[in-house]
Amino acid sequence: FWLHFQVCHDGLTPPSPSACSSHTAFRLFPALPTELRLQIWSHLLQPRIVIAACFDADPTATARKQGQLQHRANLPRCPVLLHISSETRALALSHYSLAFSWRVPAILASPRTSPPRVWFNFTTDTLLLLGELEPYDSSNINAPMVYFLSRADAHRVRNVACAFEELRLGEVESEQIFGCLFHIIDGFPAAERLLITSTDEDLARAKQGRGGMPLEFGLGSRENIVQKIWWGWINGTSVVTSRMRDKQILMVREDGLADLVAE
Repeated sequence: FWLHFQVCHDGLTPPSPSACSSHTAFRLFPALPTELRLQIWSHLLQPRIVIAACFDADPTATARKQGQLQHRANLPRCPVLLHISSETRALALSHYSLAFSWRVPAILASPRTSPPRVWFNFTTDTLLLLGELEPYDSSNINAPMVYFLSRADAHRVRNVACAFEELRLGEVESEQIFGCLFHIIDGFPAAERLLITSTDEDLARAKQGRGGMPLEFGLGSRENIVQKIWWGWINGTSVVTSRMRDKQILMVREDGLADLVAE
């Protein structure tokens, strides 16, 4: 098993070339006061979405996970402010940290490790979980992927999301879904809520599995099936804190995730 990181939203890349401004230079910018220049540069500090995907060595599973990533944008991991000038680099380093070293435990396979290689703003960026959330080895031993991550970094994440398809609703028992949710919520204690994201493909599969009945997604939807699963099991658990018991779980469209976090 190993973890792969990919920036799928940086708040800066326009959706199309036509969205770009025709103005490319402001030659008097260096003459502006430092405070004003920094205020202007700070507009490039936009909320980003960083995918953390867990892969295993099975070729079929790996191909499926790679397909998931290919359907999402793959933007530079390094924030643009780190490359412009020493002034912008200093500004960026006051907001971004090189984060998410990881280690696969020995109980799953030969231990694999990686140093931190992803720039992350723990205040505004969102970590989106994809791939094998509960990896199993050939002996049916598992270890949640959230515990592969550096504990110190995971405990600083304020915005965490999980792809709906990885919960495998309709394929596994609700107890397994609860266990997966429990590990995510336990692994990211600074996050006030857990966001479950959906795509058009998710909605189509869910509708087919529900006999043609659509599954509602979005804020304010009356049917939050993931929250219901969480409450149904957590209320029967005695060893749990109120922080975990009362955790809010929101079901949102993935294409609206960035706007929601930026609010």
